[in-house]
This record gives sequence, structure tokens and C-alpha cells, in this order.
Amino acid sequence: MRAALLIVAMLTMTAGGTTVADELLANADFSALDDDGVPEGWELNLGNPRTAPRCGVVERGAARWMQFVMRENGASMGCLSQHVMLPDGTEAVHFQVDVRCVGAAEPLEHSLVRIYWDDEPRAHRGTSWIYRHMPEYTEVQAQRARLDVVIPVPEKSNRVRMDLMARWAPGGAVSFANPSVQPAPAPEPRVVRLAAVQGHAPGGSTLGDACAWAAEQVAAAAGKGADLVCLGEAINHAGVDDDGPLAACEPIPEGPMSRALSRAADEHDIIVCAGIYELDGDIAYNSSVLFGRDGELIGVYRKVHLPSPEVDWGFTPGDTYPVFETDIGRVGMQVCYDNCFYEGARALALGGAEIICLPIWGEGRADDTAWPHSPRMHALNNAVAYVCAVYSQRESCVIDQNGIVLASAGGEDGVYCADVDLTPYAALNNWIEEDRITPRSYRGVWRRERMPGTYGPVLGW
Repeated sequence: MRAALLIVAMLTMTAGGTTVADELLANADFSALDDDGVPEGWELNLGNPRTAPRCGVVERGAARWMQFVMRENGASMGCLSQHVMLPDGTEAVHFQVDVRCVGAAEPLEHSLVRIYWDDEPRAHRGTSWIYRHMPEYTEVQAQRARLDVVIPVPEKSNRVRMDLMARWAPGGAVSFANPSVQPAPAPEPRVVRLAAVQGHAPGGSTLGDACAWAAEQVAAAAGKGADLVCLGEAINHAGVDDDGPLAACEPIPEGPMSRALSRAADEHDIIVCAGIYELDGDIAYNSSVLFGRDGELIGVYRKVHLPSPEVDWGFTPGDTYPVFETDIGRVGMQVCYDNCFYEGARALALGGAEIICLPIWGEGRADDTAWPHSPRMHALNNAVAYVCAVYSQRESCVIDQNGIVLASAGGEDGVYCADVDLTPYAALNNWIEEDRITPRSYRGVWRRERMPGTYGPVLGW
């Protein structure tokens, strides 16, 4: 009897620690079909009937796959859907599905899993389903992919729909198997405190004075509980009485400002980003550095977009957009004029950045009316948080993934902090504005909706 119970327990376990008994989908294995060959309990949408794909359930090994065979004209779309009610108290939902493509079909371009949320009875205005998430696949290998994610349930939602969509593959085939929708515990929250510093060393300072000033700002940010602090551009030159930008350049991490920031990061257990004029051998760069909590150099970013004065001074542009792993998340950096080019922010986001630090002297476009709208749009369009330390506009700020300014200097020197929620798929999953629900988790939408095959002209402009 004991052995039999053990066997039953083993058979009901699935990845993620839930059981088959928790499965909310009906006919999740596509074993029961109606008279038209559609899996019972599921809805089938083939879009334009003149371009509809052929579809049906096929068996491969132990699994049954819902297959969409697309027409050669690349206009076919097919979607298999099912909605379910969530048990009371469900904090999050675990979604899983396997994807297989053949021929011209590719998982990232021609297949999509959509997650819609709603409540019943409806308490909001507008459409009956409010789409929220188009999660990225957790595994992609050649023409196979797998989705395995846990998404927090938005406030007031008690109903969810899973869409398995094939689209636009000329003559290819897209298949789905093993879909699963199961209640899950809420994911561990990832809330980080980010700090931006307004100001630089007072005019006429020595480099030693500037180093001491920078260390004081790091200490102040740590005193406010910040996990990461961003200081401004070229803090080894701003306010310093030296012989000009080229003379201010220092090696990283051996230079005096680099050592001061490293010591401060270590002493105060905080991640530090700052702009530094760098000298690497004979080459001068306008760079941004990232030091970890132990004072170790995590990475250096070299400014890619140089304005004419920096070219005249003898600076050389960088040519990469690195993203660095930290204990609070993946961090990218930019410097000043980079902010005027949307491609840099997009490159960092596509590289996995969750936070972008921007040391910037000033935003000079349109009589200063562009700040802080420019970094807000970068944050919004790329679903990343921004930490900006700016001199000229005197409005250093922390911006969340939805382009909302959470903290702003407003012209006053000091350290300004805000908490940002980096929990995957959790950004602002709430009801606002008189019970209207808004889809604001952009990271879960924009990346799967991109059409990179159409962007060729952008690269040549």
C-alpha cells in the first residue's frame, strides 16, 4: 500500500512542485477532439478564412501536438485558446508549453503565447479581456522552444486565458504540446532602491576634493538604504581645476577617482556607477564605471556617441553595449550624448538590462525641453528602469520601467532615492483610474511584438 501511494505521488508531480491535480486547463493533452478535430474545451481562431492554415492534432512520441501548417504566402494565422477561472486566493500562475517549428517557421518569429487576464463578474470598463503578458520563452534551441514562467495574478483578476498562436510563417508549420496552467505561490519580490546624485564637486576643487565629495555622496546614498547609486558624468573633471578634459583622464581602476569610488562602495556595501574620463594606454575615452559592493570593478562602458567637442579634444568612441550582472539585477550604462540615440537603449534592453545608469552633463535639445522626457521614453519603450545624474538641467531622477519619474532632484543638490520593483512580470499589475485596468507590464509585451526583420533601413540611416 505504501509503495502504491509513493508511485501515485511520483506520477502526479510536475516541474515547479505542483501536481496534475492542480491543472486548470481542460483536455490539456488534446486527447479529446470534437467532430471538427478541434480539442474539446478549446476555442480555435483561424483569422482570415482565405489565408487560414491547415490545423489538427498529431501524435509524436508520447505527446499530442496541435499543429498549424501555414500557407506559402506568409499570411496564415491560427490560435488555440482556453480560459479558466482561478481558485480563490491564487497568488500567481505557472504557465508551461512546448513549441516545435519545421520548415520556414522559427519559434521567436512565428509562434507566440499570450496571457490575458480578466475578472468575473466584470468590474472594469472597456474590452472583456485585458491583455497583459506575452512572456519570453525560457528555452530556445534551434526550432524548438519552451515556456516555463510564473506570473503574479494582477489585482482583482480571477480569470486567465492562454493563447497558443502560430503566425505568418511562409509554408512552415508550428506545433504546441503539453500546455499547462496551474496555481503557484507568488514569486519572491525583487524590489531594489536606486539613488541618483544631483551635483558635482564645487568649482575650483582639486581632484582630491572631488574624490572626497564623491565618497560623501556614496555614503549618503547608502545611508538612505540604496542598493545602487549613480553619480554624474566625468566626476574626475566636473568642478575640478585641471588642465582640461584630456588631462583629467585616468586609468580604470587604478586612477584616483576610481580608487575613491571602489573604497566607498566597499565601505558602504553599495553598487556605484559614475562617469569618469578614462585613459587606456594612449587612448582617451568618456566612460562610465560600475563598482560592486565589495569594491570590485564589475565593468566599464565607453561612450559610443561623441559630440563634436569631445572629438576635438581627442576622445575615441566605444563600440559595444555591455550588460553587467549584479546582485540586484542586470545593469547597463550610457553616458550623456548616448541619450539622444534610441538604438543604444534598445541594444542594452535586448542584451538583458533591467536598469540603465545614465551619467549626463546635460540634455541640450529643444531649449532643454527634452529632459526628462527623453530618458522617460527610453525607460517606457524598453521596459527598463533608469537612474540619471544630470548637471545642466539639475533634475537628476529615478524612472521606473513604465516611464514614471519616482524621484527627482528638482534643482536641489543631494541624493534622491526610489524603490523599483524588478519582480518579473509584476510591474504595476494593478487597477487604477476608476477601476479601469491598464496593461502596463511592457517587458512582457514589447519584446515579443517586435518585427526586427523590418528594421533594416534603421541600420543604414
